[in-house]
This record gives sequence, C-alpha cells and structure tokens, in this order.
Amino acid sequence: MPHANRRMMTEDGTDKRFATRSVHSGTQHIEGAVNTPIFQSSTYYLTDERYAGWAAGAQHTLLYSRLSSVNSEACVEKICAMEGAEDGELFASGMAAISTVLMGLLSNGDHIVASPDVYGGTYGLMTADLPRFGIEVTMADMQDPASYEAAIQPNTKMLYIETLSNPVLKVCDIEAMAKIAQKHNLLLVVDNTFTTPWACQPLSMGCHLSIHSTTKYLGGHSQVVGGAVVGNAGLIAELFPKKVHFGGSPDPHACYLLEQGMRTLAARMPIHCSNAADIARRLDSHPLINSVNHPSLPSHPDYEVAQRTMPNGTGMLAFVVKGGDAAALSFMRKLEIIFEATSLGGVESLIECPFNSSHMSIPEEIRHASGVVPGFVRLSIGIEDVEDLWDDISQALS
Repeated sequence: MPHANRRMMTEDGTDKRFATRSVHSGTQHIEGAVNTPIFQSSTYYLTDERYAGWAAGAQHTLLYSRLSSVNSEACVEKICAMEGAEDGELFASGMAAISTVLMGLLSNGDHIVASPDVYGGTYGLMTADLPRFGIEVTMADMQDPASYEAAIQPNTKMLYIETLSNPVLKVCDIEAMAKIAQKHNLLLVVDNTFTTPWACQPLSMGCHLSIHSTTKYLGGHSQVVGGAVVGNAGLIAELFPKKVHFGGSPDPHACYLLEQGMRTLAARMPIHCSNAADIARRLDSHPLINSVNHPSLPSHPDYEVAQRTMPNGTGMLAFVVKGGDAAALSFMRKLEIIFEATSLGGVESLIECPFNSSHMSIPEEIRHASGVVPGFVRLSIGIEDVEDLWDDISQALS
C-alpha cells in the first residue's frame, strides 16, 4: 500500500500541518510505546498473509529486514507525509539511494541530462560508472533550463537536478525544468537534501522522484548515515526490486535514529536558516571575503527563483576567502566552535573546503568552472547562538 494513503488527516480530510506530521506520522505505538521500538530482527514470521503479500509484489510486507522493517517503514511514512509523496524507499546511504535510482531506472542505451554542479559522489557515479554500463550523460547548466532542453536527445530518459546545488548553492528553477520534462515525456529527479521538505516541496512542482541524504538535515545530529527516495508510487515499485538486488538497505537502529531526528525537523530548520541568512549578510561586507553565496541575498543571481522555489531558505552557506585555498584552510583551522568536517545538516556548525573533501575527485578545471574557485568554503550553519558563531568567524578571519 503506498504510504500517502496512511498520512495523518484531519476530520475534513485535509493534511495535518507540517510540524505535526513531522512528529507523529509513521510512528508505530507498539504496545503503547511513545516512540517506535527498535526491531533488531533480521527476519519476520512468515504467515500466509505475508507470503501472499510478498508474492503479489507488495514491497512494504514485513518479511525480511533487507526488504523492509518496522523501523524503515516508520521512517518512509514520515518522509512521505512531510514531502507529500505517494510512496518511498529507505536506503543505507544517500549514494545508495542515488545509485539505485540511476541504475534502476536507466538502461544500456539511455541518456541522462545532469549538471557538473551536482554533489561530488553523484558526479563520479555519472562520469565514471554510468558510461561503463552504456548510459550516456550530458552535462548542462542547472541554472539555465534551456541548456537542459538543448541537451535532450532521442534516447534521453531522465533530467537530474538538485534543488540547491552542492556546494555552490545555485538554485534550480524546478517548475521550468518540470515543464521541459513533461513536454518531452522525461523523468525529472531532484536531490532535495540541501533544502529538505520543510523548505521545498519539489514533488508538488512536477518532479517525479525526490532524493534525500538522510544523513544530513533529516537525521540532523550527525549520528546516522542513510538515504531516501520518495515520489510516484509506480516508480517506487519499480525501484524496490533494484534496492533488494543492490543491497543498500538500512539497519533498524539507523532507522530509529533517523525517525527521532525527523521529529524535530520543523523546530530545527528555522534556526538553521535564520542563522545562515544572518551570517551571510555579515560576511557579505567583510573585507577578507571575496564573495558570498546564499539565496537570501538579493545579490545572489538566483534570488528571484529562490523566492519562488525555497522561500524558507537554507542553512547552507558558501563564500570565498581572499588569498586562495591556503588562506581558507588557515581560517578554518583557527575556528574554535565551528567544526572542520565533511557532511552537513547537523545541529552543530560544520565547515569544509570542497577541493580537499566532498569534491576532491572532480577535476580542478571542472570545479573552477562550476564556481568552486580557490578559497571556496562551504559552511553548514548549526543551531548555536548566532552571535557566538559570528564571534568565532570574526576571530578566525582576523
């Protein structure tokens, strides 16, 4: 049964509001437990009903934890409720989710249009692995929907975008991309990790599938690795056997931690986004900063698109330190509160230089062309007091 059929509804048949869904949707009150208990079990009792469900292809049948578990089902239902999705699947990592979508829906001879601005792991998969299986990839400009349309070929099957590009924070005009996908009868797949369902609802704008690295904002506490794909029920059903074959299934304890993190998403995100916008404004006038990328700034080239697509903002921030990579590294290593580490979306602020971390595998000329120039820094703003964060940044710059 697709998960959207079990979303929390009011008496008049409308959805509960976002914060309520993020807390309550999907939670399994087994034996009266407030939280979904951890079902640390690899397998489930094989009843006639479960066997019949599995034989009929019902992917949410509790049979074997590599297929689904009580804890993964709770998480999927919660994400579907938050994003307005018909159905979804949970994975052991964000890359497991991305690779299953691309390898599961594309075949030898197919073509996909993407952008060099995508997450480094996604770029590597598209350029190093997909071609080995006969899947052709053309890179276009995510900021320019017309460039995506110009790249479409007779064998094109999918357009792949990110709501907010990693790490340069370019904003994609999802509605324009959706019109192109509909016009050419193509799948539109979006990575919505940087904005989350709280800030952006890409499925309502015409996307077929929305991908999340649940390691990031959905988990929110830097203690779990996971991924999710939600969207069209027919596509999710098509992906389920691929998930089983590829083996990227999450364990119950990771699902438990993820569900706990998602329950506070609506409380955390306003602080992340407010802090990030505040720090962006202050950095924008700092003499040691060349440029600042944040969609809340009117100077951002995609400011108008951001106001339509993700008006609630983002907790992600990027800027370029004068003096190049050496100056950026020196700055980061003088920070006392903000932690130098890869990943993002936790309650604590995390900072990195993509050239030696998340995007180190991307050729230098590609990085520079996409905006990851010398001195480029990516900062995931946490929920600390904004004045403490600014004091830390100021002392490190000086």
